[in-house]
Amino acid sequence: TDEASVISGSMGLMPSASVGEKNALYEPIHGSYPQAAGKDIANPLATVLSAAMMFEDTFNLKEEAKSIRDVVNKSLEQGIVTEDLSGKNKAYKTSEVGNWLVANL
Repeated sequence: TDEASVISGSMGLMPSASVGEKNALYEPIHGSYPQAAGKDIANPLATVLSAAMMFEDTFNLKEEAKSIRDVVNKSLEQGIVTEDLSGKNKAYKTSEVGNWLVANL
């Protein structure tokens, strides 16, 4: 997963799903990232995209899932991203990215 995440630019963009016969678990591929605990620096986009997968696949809410993916894409286009994706541009805190996503959904 670490090597494949280079394609997207960050492991913080990779959603995942473990789907069973009766239940499904949606989560980012990167795990919990304990090194970032309390620092407000973790990229929330994979978690948000995992929720979009859940909306589409489990709840069959395709329009809502598309809205979530669209706002994530908009944040990427406008550079509203955490330090792992910001490059030389401004890095936003996890909470700032989350607040921006909610305000623009």
